Amino acid sequence: MPSRRKPISFDTTIRSPERIPQFISILSRFENQIIDDEVALKLEGELIRYKIFKPTKQTLGKYVKEYHGKFDFLAEDQSKGAQNKVLLYYDEWLNSNPGEMDIEKIIYLLKNTITAHKDKGWNGGWESRIHTQFNFLNELGLVRVIKGKKVRISDNGKSMIKAYDNGYPIENKFDETYEQSAFLNAFCKYQINNPYRKNTINVNFFPLVLNVIKYLDKKYNYKGITVQEITFIIAWKNNDYKALAELIHQFRQEFRFNAPNETVYELAMNLMDDSTPDNILAPANELFIKRKKNAYKFDKLIVETPDEVVRKLRLTMLISLRGAGNFIDINGNEKDKVDYILKNYSENIEFVNENDYFNYMGKIDKNLRFKPEIEESDEEKSVKEKTIERWAKEKSWDFYKEEMKNVFKKGKNGTQNEVLKYIKSTVRLEFLVAIIIKKALPNLKVIANYKADDQGIPFKTAPGGNSKNVGADIDVYEKDIHALLEPTVSTSRSFQCEHEIVSIRSHLLSSAEKDIRDKTKYKEWFALFLAPFINREVGNQVAVEKRISDVDIYPWLCDDFVEFSQNVKSIKEYKKIRDYVKIQKMPKVQ
Repeated sequence: MPSRRKPISFDTTIRSPERIPQFISILSRFENQIIDDEVALKLEGELIRYKIFKPTKQTLGKYVKEYHGKFDFLAEDQSKGAQNKVLLYYDEWLNSNPGEMDIEKIIYLLKNTITAHKDKGWNGGWESRIHTQFNFLNELGLVRVIKGKKVRISDNGKSMIKAYDNGYPIENKFDETYEQSAFLNAFCKYQINNPYRKNTINVNFFPLVLNVIKYLDKKYNYKGITVQEITFIIAWKNNDYKALAELIHQFRQEFRFNAPNETVYELAMNLMDDSTPDNILAPANELFIKRKKNAYKFDKLIVETPDEVVRKLRLTMLISLRGAGNFIDINGNEKDKVDYILKNYSENIEFVNENDYFNYMGKIDKNLRFKPEIEESDEEKSVKEKTIERWAKEKSWDFYKEEMKNVFKKGKNGTQNEVLKYIKSTVRLEFLVAIIIKKALPNLKVIANYKADDQGIPFKTAPGGNSKNVGADIDVYEKDIHALLEPTVSTSRSFQCEHEIVSIRSHLLSSAEKDIRDKTKYKEWFALFLAPFINREVGNQVAVEKRISDVDIYPWLCDDFVEFSQNVKSIKEYKKIRDYVKIQKMPKVQ
């Protein structure tokens, strides 16, 4: 199929950024294997077995004897009992822990069910899912997954999964800076004209965005661009950032911030029309829109791709959110990295083939590495505190009750808030907990240890303990009390009991030792452990830690924490063992 002019777009198959290293981690088990039909099905089977990809019962649990639609399919098991066997295996998988089920049973399911999906060069059904899942990772140069060729993972891809095993973070070794550095390395080099895309435009996407923002700030004192204005960037055809920036300036002068989406669509469509000049702000002619509206869909240009651009570029930690999430701007905390990228990665490169592209993209530029132990400046800490205080004042309790529930929902059922939707669930929970405790107790000093942009909006969770950091998620101070707040989205028994509670004990002991060593005024230390679901055994583990180390840890369900917070007068009121974590004891026989 020949290349044709298309708007810039990003794949949305793996929408949550935390899932990308998970997919690569499973793929690493197949490195250097040639992807034939057998390996392809086994790879997809392992993704499902470890629950990195969770198909629905309608697909993985529904036996299909034969299918003749987008492709031809004949189930391997043609026996009368195949339907019941598929249901039995599906239920076993559904109720199993990641990696627990026999891979042969998963392969059986894949050979007797279908997903109505067919990609060029791949067999229809489950095998084509691999292309869908890994093609954008191919584009980022993290991996090379091509049917009939050896699986390859680049140095940058391997760096991303340094703290992963079998698709999940390694306990006590997890460090998000590996992921953030890998994303930055990938996006600063990423070109729309790469071997995996049939597009005629030559654009270095991230440098183009950074150049436009920087130009508008320098010439017109614009602090960032609106999410709506991103539509013009995705409709642009080259790296001429000055012409693009001037067009955005024209647009803002004419419409301010009141342009209907329909107008933006018409203006962007004119940029897609190669027969019209790009330096004039004008709507596309009706005939062009009529002819191209199915190829250049309204929702894709106006909503979906701009939203995905913000999500993807936030992964680099170089993009800040401003104006209640309506603007993106350069993160002032990382100006040196921005200048380095613009100097070294603004020039477009032609690639011979996928291998040439892979070798270029996969190299690690050490100048773009985030270091985990860099201490925050007082200014950065102050911005975070002010942001927490502002959110605490501006939003209602009902808002936070709802948003706490939304943390644990996915996709369209999750948050619709224009800021929170760009913060992944793990760090969003830390952000919300910090805000809620500040809302409950306005005089409390709240120090959240997550990494944030220059507006105080979080990028990633608090780092683990190191030479400069105890490792607590949130520190709060009231009179002579130093308390820790430790939220987690994990609901597994082993993680909560064997990792979280043990880590919190360590954080408490280290905090107390440091406070005493530094001769502070603090004389009382305790921690709140927060999760959406708390396993009953956590109560017993907390009691064990109290008996052995004399540390006080109080587990709270997240929704209970929000409800309770509405009527507290002191942080000490949270020192309660709730009924759902009371110690379990042997019953006494009368």
